[in-house]
Amino acid sequence: MAGEWWEMDLLKADWDIKQHVIDAYFNASTINGKLGDLYSCSGAVEDGYLLDVEPGRTYLLRIINAALFSEYYLKIAGHKFTVVAADANYVSPYTTDVIAIAPGETMDALLVADADPGRYYMVALPNQSPLPDPQSPTLITRGIVQYSNKQRAADGGGRPSSDIPVSPEMPDQHDMITSFYFHGNLSGLHHPQHLDVPKHVDERLFITLGLGSICRGGQSSCKRSENNESMDVATMNSFTYQQPAVATPLLELHYYSIDNRVLSMLQELPDKPPRVFNYTDPALIPPGPKEAKLEPTSKATIARRFRQGAVVEVVFQGMAILSSESNPMHLHGHDVFVLAQGEGNYDATRDVPRYNLVNPAVKNTVFVPRLGWVAVRFIADNPGIWYMHCHFGFHLSMGMVALFIVEDGSTVDTSLPAPPADFPTCGHDHNVMSNEFYPI
Repeated sequence: MAGEWWEMDLLKADWDIKQHVIDAYFNASTINGKLGDLYSCSGAVEDGYLLDVEPGRTYLLRIINAALFSEYYLKIAGHKFTVVAADANYVSPYTTDVIAIAPGETMDALLVADADPGRYYMVALPNQSPLPDPQSPTLITRGIVQYSNKQRAADGGGRPSSDIPVSPEMPDQHDMITSFYFHGNLSGLHHPQHLDVPKHVDERLFITLGLGSICRGGQSSCKRSENNESMDVATMNSFTYQQPAVATPLLELHYYSIDNRVLSMLQELPDKPPRVFNYTDPALIPPGPKEAKLEPTSKATIARRFRQGAVVEVVFQGMAILSSESNPMHLHGHDVFVLAQGEGNYDATRDVPRYNLVNPAVKNTVFVPRLGWVAVRFIADNPGIWYMHCHFGFHLSMGMVALFIVEDGSTVDTSLPAPPADFPTCGHDHNVMSNEFYPI
């Protein structure tokens, strides 16, 4: 598990990010919660994650990025991985010496202990977009893959000639192309439960992802380009998500068909952004007059309704407004077929013929590359209200969120189940059960 070590309260960090008060950032990276020997506490070198292996054996590693801020590159010196699953779906076996894994993603990989007996560093490196994007400290961490003492004794009497672990050569922290090719090389594996990609599409969405700004204090106009009168937000088609000010959860209102209350709170997520421009123009990254014209953002509880069983195609387009960051987009309650990805601006005429409709990877978190795009397709067959959001913690806090509402079908299996009989009411005075914690 790749993660982060924070030396501040995460609720405060979340509030600070929302208010754009400070640049909240973590203090170290971890593997399975351990800092590793690049860090020290009170002058003592920290322990790192240790994986003991026996020569010739094959190990299944279930790898999770549980971080808030960064995609990680993972390598083990002298070894290769064979990736066999992603987001709990089989992929065609893919052999690589580096795994790129974004927040919210999971990868299953086979590791064969076929190197010379010894000790090898397992290194996790958070990557980031290059300048002119804002830069963060490079907080690398490492554990150790160690061949068993029994094997060492058989090979020479106890310990290897050098107890210093071998280090892998890591990608540069600004190398985003390694991630692009890693994700592009994932494809689905045909097996008895394999689902075919639906060929007919009922609804198509083109969703731009980036940053924008809103005026502080609810003002209708203000100065932008990182002026104190405005506040940076994360956007989808020039909307930033606003949590509805209601005590009754939307899912409960939806179940009891109190549609007027629900509809009055929601703003429909449009099919496409309000304006067309060169979304990936690097000149838009630094704040300035050209970029400021594209910053203004609407704040609303944005949602999109789909009928039960509808086939939906979404193209996520990364933008360059104020930053050129990638975006790991996660849809709750559904898996998606990852049809294609590309650099630059999406062009349907050029890019649709490149779709993989035979064996695309099936995932629930798709990594939209820096200044690029990803096309996905899914079947809206899970009734309820589902978050669709960026899995970077700061983008989530800043509003890169929408609700996907899947309507009930005609059967019990395609309809939202009732709240449980012991569902607490939390003292709300109305004629339906209610709870702040009934999940979206």
